[in-house]
Amino acid sequence: MDRHPVETARRRRIEAAIRIIDLTVYAAVLAGGVYALVSTPATIVDELQGFEWLIGLWASLLLAGGGVGFVGRLSRYWFVEVPATVAAFFGIFIYFVVLGRYAFSSVTAAVAAALVLVAMCTMARRWAELQIFATDPDAHDFRHRVADALRRRTTNFVNRHR
Repeated sequence: MDRHPVETARRRRIEAAIRIIDLTVYAAVLAGGVYALVSTPATIVDELQGFEWLIGLWASLLLAGGGVGFVGRLSRYWFVEVPATVAAFFGIFIYFVVLGRYAFSSVTAAVAAALVLVAMCTMARRWAELQIFATDPDAHDFRHRVADALRRRTTNFVNRHR
């Protein structure tokens, strides 16, 4: 990459597209949380009989993960995305476990389970990517780490030197 860097205008378009994709994923997770809270499918309610509290947990994790992640990515304060991706991941995981029981009952259910798995992997990928921003060997105590996180914001593109 250093020998043959991508042209600046093209790189900016690609990085803007990545940001839009991230925002779309967070919005979809948020929408899933609203859907889980307002209109949980009857099959899931029946499946969780006796454990209906999981629906509230599931919805809360999706709402928090999607909402906070969206705001963090939109405002470019990446540090709020770290817990948001974890919340979203576990919200999606609950759905994957519940849906997994039906995964082999039909092709449609298998496709749905596969897409939920992809969403969960997307959250894990974003969390791993955020760990790059979160590592600063010069920050030794919690107060300095928080101050640095509040000062830093991600930009739409990464500056590269030729």
